[in-house]
Amino acid sequence: MADTPTTPSGLPVRVPQANLAEPLRTDEPDPAPQPGEDVETGRSPEEIKRIMGAYQRGGRQGRNDAAASLGTTAAKGEEEQ
Repeated sequence: MADTPTTPSGLPVRVPQANLAEPLRTDEPDPAPQPGEDVETGRSPEEIKRIMGAYQRGGRQGRNDAAASLGTTAAKGEEEQ
């Protein structure tokens, strides 16, 4: 076994980034974007609204399908919707 340093309680001393792949190891953090720089914002609010709506509809349909397979008419909490 290699001679590894240990803490006073006998645990091995942590070496930051020791288990990362070599290309991921870095001593410098990624620079933060400067004010005024064009920052890619990702999805538009309309696209997020569409995606979240589809997610909600899918969850609701899944609960309704599960309720139907159990022989009930609606999932708990879905009666008023």
